[in-house]
Amino acid sequence: MIKVVLFDYGGIIKVGHPLSMDLARICNVPEKELEQIKEKKSEIAVLAEKGIITDEEFWKRLSEAIGKPLPADCAKTAKDIYRKTFVFIQETVDLVKKLRAMGIRVVVLSNIFKFEADVIRENKGYDEFEDVILSYEVGMKKPEMDIYQLAVEKLKVKPEECIFIDDKEKNLLPAKELGMKTVLAKNPAQIREDVLHLLDRKN
Repeated sequence: MIKVVLFDYGGIIKVGHPLSMDLARICNVPEKELEQIKEKKSEIAVLAEKGIITDEEFWKRLSEAIGKPLPADCAKTAKDIYRKTFVFIQETVDLVKKLRAMGIRVVVLSNIFKFEADVIRENKGYDEFEDVILSYEVGMKKPEMDIYQLAVEKLKVKPEECIFIDDKEKNLLPAKELGMKTVLAKNPAQIREDVLHLLDRKN
């Protein structure tokens, strides 16, 4: 029996707008310069997403990796862009509400920077969920197995009592290995159909 549905957030609950889309503009550097430090940039981003470094330290380390100073307002600009592009995917929000009405627990499991979570909270974007498990708060991120194990332990459920929804296949694999049912998110209608199918509900 399914007791919990865990949702990734960006691209599922809200329209996806990853930091990488605007990074060159925020940093005021050519995209090719960021491409040249792609691996280092990813390493620094992982540290911030896991809360090992602050968002402010992320920009400092990125500047060092590029080898030039970045605009002083990078952090503010990034947050402003995320705020301006914040749009809920209403069909999925409606699914969350439906699941709650059915007595299913709904939880967020998300890799995220603190500034992004701050904007989501400004928009009351977590209010429909019973709990949120955020990478920067727990010090681990998908697809690390530990974060899925943490989720079931925190929620006091068995993996087979959970459905996990994500738009990246690599993030679903550990959940499936642990025993969760999984849904690869492609569009809101498909998410709803697949989740209700797993719950053995037609509508």
